[in-house]
Amino acid sequence: MKRKFIISLCLSLFMALFSMPALAQDQTVKGTVVDENGDPIIGASVRVNGKNGTGVITDLDGNYTISVPKGSKVTISYIGYITQTVAPGGKVQMKEDAQNLEEVVVVGYGQMKRADLTGSVASVGEKAIEKTVATSIDQVLQGRAAGVQIQANTG
Repeated sequence: MKRKFIISLCLSLFMALFSMPALAQDQTVKGTVVDENGDPIIGASVRVNGKNGTGVITDLDGNYTISVPKGSKVTISYIGYITQTVAPGGKVQMKEDAQNLEEVVVVGYGQMKRADLTGSVASVGEKAIEKTVATSIDQVLQGRAAGVQIQANTG
């Protein structure tokens, strides 16, 4: 009985000593994600390659802090920008992906690809908005998009 206890204690100590370096392999790194003009990108996704479910998003200043294994890479993505796989930490400058930007439609409660959309899509160009003298967005859209009805409700 005493001998089994000593052997199990030794094995436990042996396993604890050799598992410590495996736990110490992760390192915490900080980085910043900016656009082509050097402005911070808010809400960019930063994920560790090879570790499902391990990721963070950038804050209001484009900064992120993430724990990654040594020697690993992170994938940074954001709508309208080309996804990049880089070494973690430092400053990453994202490049616009104008080709894919036209394929995304914002639907008021989320987003979807234009091909998956079942209804019609109407656009109001920036020139039409610039020509309008309006104090609110509902006045800007009034009469500009077919099928859009604007009502002013009072509380």
